[in-house]
Amino acid sequence: MNQIQRLTRFPIGIRMFNRPEYTERFLLSLLNQTLDLDQSRIICFIDGYEKSSDYFQKIPDRTQAVADLVAKYLPGARLIRPDSNQGLARALFDLQKSVYEMDDSAWGIFLEDDLVLDPSYLEVLEHLIGLASQTEQVVKVAACQIHTGYQQNPLESNRRDFFIGEGTKAFAEASTYFSQRQDLTQTYLATLAGVSYRHRNRERVFAKLATKGIFSVMGNNDGVLDQIMAHFQKLHIVTGRNFAKDIGIVGESNFVIPEIKAPQQDAEEILATSFSDLQRALPHLESELGAIQDKYFSDLWQVYRRADSITHTTKFIARKLMGKFIARVGLNR
Repeated sequence: MNQIQRLTRFPIGIRMFNRPEYTERFLLSLLNQTLDLDQSRIICFIDGYEKSSDYFQKIPDRTQAVADLVAKYLPGARLIRPDSNQGLARALFDLQKSVYEMDDSAWGIFLEDDLVLDPSYLEVLEHLIGLASQTEQVVKVAACQIHTGYQQNPLESNRRDFFIGEGTKAFAEASTYFSQRQDLTQTYLATLAGVSYRHRNRERVFAKLATKGIFSVMGNNDGVLDQIMAHFQKLHIVTGRNFAKDIGIVGESNFVIPEIKAPQQDAEEILATSFSDLQRALPHLESELGAIQDKYFSDLWQVYRRADSITHTTKFIARKLMGKFIARVGLNR
């Protein structure tokens, strides 16, 4: 443990599954934080093995080994273990509901067990929560996962302190925003009912959410939640430096986040930022999110146009070929 003896202020929810080798590395990094943990305010959600992707792939059930690691490293934490697999989306939603039911949970911190956290991760995260709490625009913060939209919308040269984030790895979220988006999130979860998350019907997800003004082609949890945030015109801000290493190679989602070039601040610089700094950055953040969304929908339209064009071209060629075939058959009679 560290020497500072400062306790984390916000409740923590941790998603775990069937990967004890990841879990142990994660827990060791969690216990090595510059802030001490209040284990009575930590909830560990170990998703069920039955009907999971590992179950169908005949990967052995090691969820008990994960539970044993929690008992070893976080003996004061609360443990939730559903009998069957809930999937990424439902597991996170249920975990968040449990965390926000705790006292003093205006914000909740949510982590995954396939990360190795920098020792200053929670300290940086709590600093960002303190800044975000002073504005209704920012409802989610993280010290990792800068938005991949910056690949096609490069950062302005004077951008430094805060950036648009995406995804659900090692983040904190305001409970008021969770309540605001709850109906839309439950609409999404309803489209996943009856199937595993991995085998979700993407067409069904897209069609149902589109009626609510949410457009997400892949139907994955992170993408849907990102589009819900844009729908409400809220911001998810992150640091330019990645303070968490993603060690997850196996699992239900193996997307590797591409590297985005951004100023690499150290923890001390970030901890020195003020609300005035965030206020100055907000117009840039809103503009950048707008550009990212415009590009997203432009790309979506282009994909539709190409698919529509191919369909019409195929039908045209088929009619021509059929006409020639009929004509040839007629001549041979």
